[in-house]
Amino acid sequence: MKADPRLAPVHEVMRRAVAPAGDQRDGLYHWLGYHLGWSTPDGRPADERRAKGVRPLVCMLASRAVGGDDTAAVPAAAAIELTHEFSLIHDDIEDGDRTRRGRAALWTLTGMPHGINSGDALFGIARSQLALSPVAPDVLADLYARYDDACIRLAEGQYLDLSFETADYVTVDDYVDMVSRKTGALLAAAAGLGARAGGASPDVADGLARYGLALGVAFQIKDDVLGLWGDPERTGKPVGSDIQRRKKSLPVVAALADPELGPRLLDLYSGPDPTPDDARRAAEAMERAGVRESAIAIAEDFGATAKAELESRALADGPRAELAELVRRVMQRDN
Repeated sequence: MKADPRLAPVHEVMRRAVAPAGDQRDGLYHWLGYHLGWSTPDGRPADERRAKGVRPLVCMLASRAVGGDDTAAVPAAAAIELTHEFSLIHDDIEDGDRTRRGRAALWTLTGMPHGINSGDALFGIARSQLALSPVAPDVLADLYARYDDACIRLAEGQYLDLSFETADYVTVDDYVDMVSRKTGALLAAAAGLGARAGGASPDVADGLARYGLALGVAFQIKDDVLGLWGDPERTGKPVGSDIQRRKKSLPVVAALADPELGPRLLDLYSGPDPTPDDARRAAEAMERAGVRESAIAIAEDFGATAKAELESRALADGPRAELAELVRRVMQRDN
């Protein structure tokens, strides 16, 4: 999935927020610009390697769907995307990941303390963008409440995800609860914030937030599938990479509950670090057992839930169709 060109105003707001006047070749804002793909480690301009932009696009489409326009939702969309980027800085540190989008992860260049501080700064910058929303004071208060709730749920989800790595037993329901917080909450906020900025009532915004939540769960499950069986040339990850990291993604959770696969996979997770060959063989065994198909079916169920939320309320036809198309794109993506 490529970033939508309609997100250009969001990216402009992000640049203004993160790149204040001054020498950007060193210091905090330089490193934030590096993480966002705007520069090389030594401060030279770089080809931007942005995220896919699903979250800000949902925010802006939600505004249009309720009769608003893109302009009203741009500050909230920028806040959401910067929050996503802040979470990635901290995720890389917590997971020990050394690369991000084909480049060195920020913390590997700055050191962990500066990496943590950079993420903290980006969180503050992200939240501050909501104040630019052209809405009435009561609506602005609601935007902040929805945003803050999403950030709390995001932290809860990350806590659960890290806890699962050492948990003896994790169910599919446990997993869904975790990703509903870690991934779903921010997409739910994107839709809810966009709807409120566009003039929707709290009830209508809540309905679109449920669309975002279901889309987020479907997105994460698809990500899990790609993490095990995606084309390495498209994903940038080797086959079975999540197994090497001992991540309890949805396919792994489902496989651990299988009477034949479970004991073998548990031995792999509890022994020495899995090798690339170990991970590849485990992924192949899981696919033969139908785990991949089952995971995709669960993702499709959440995708159907997202579409049902769109059909159950009065929305502008064009944006509604685009939000539904976004579900299809999420389910068919290959990277």
